[in-house]
Amino acid sequence: MKQLTRYLRTYVSEYYHPGLYLSVALLLVASIAFNYAVNFENSIIDSYFGSWWRWPMYFATMAFPFLITCVFLHLFGLQTTWWRSKEYWFLFVIGFAIISFQRSFSFFDFIVGDMHRYDRLFTLKVIYKARSILFTTLPLLLFYYFYERKRDEQRSWYGLNFKPFDFRPYAVLILVVFVGIAIASFLGDLTNYYPRYLRTGGERFARLHDLPSWIPVLTYESIYGLGFLGVEFFFRGFLVIGFSRILGGHAVIAMVGSYVFLHFGKPISECISSAFGGYLIGILAYYSRHIWGGVVLHVALAWFMELFAWLQKVFND
Repeated sequence: MKQLTRYLRTYVSEYYHPGLYLSVALLLVASIAFNYAVNFENSIIDSYFGSWWRWPMYFATMAFPFLITCVFLHLFGLQTTWWRSKEYWFLFVIGFAIISFQRSFSFFDFIVGDMHRYDRLFTLKVIYKARSILFTTLPLLLFYYFYERKRDEQRSWYGLNFKPFDFRPYAVLILVVFVGIAIASFLGDLTNYYPRYLRTGGERFARLHDLPSWIPVLTYESIYGLGFLGVEFFFRGFLVIGFSRILGGHAVIAMVGSYVFLHFGKPISECISSAFGGYLIGILAYYSRHIWGGVVLHVALAWFMELFAWLQKVFND
């Protein structure tokens, strides 16, 4: 807990600016209100499901808050050279092209082909959860190896390194998350969205193949958890650790907006809380140069939501 408090105090003393934080807060409040008022992601962007148009749409959506926050940095005189940096624009285009491609890719019909409908549903749900590893983690690893590695004296691999670090701050956060999710599970928007496993047809898949019911549960939830490695690798690794060479610690606040926009298709309570969670984990990643604590925390958060939403349904039924 002392480490977490020290990171927070250090970060706030070095990088907090009331005008910047107010501007970012207003941007996020307006964006969240607009998204949930018109159901922007689920009704508009997702209406292009199966079309390549989703790629530029997601690129614009995910890149917008990051770029606007950088504009705020310039206007408040906190970082005024980023827009002249060729490296900034190179990383900006590469990074958001990768994450938007991952989010928009939906062409898996060649895999499921003529499968039984229960096999098809379950297989597609599992594959979609694996997209983060296939289309975010692997491309960023290659990008780091061929471009970033020679520029990174610490060889951090965007926080993916296995050098020892203090895990205790994350353990405290996991406990907080456990209690918070237990309370939040009584909110209708979360229990209507979770558990995601119930939408996979896993029980029918197990009956079709005469399998124990725990096998599809373990399969789906394992891939679901593994997918958060890609989330942390991009948002805390690439956007924070990668951009810190250009933006310094302000990379944390720049990342927060894009991370919030990632949650536009989820319950509004989860979307709002992602701003605070992303900010906090971003600070930890910035100082520790690690993302593994964030990965564990993110997986715990996801599995807790699955667990408590399932318990709510069991006891309510």
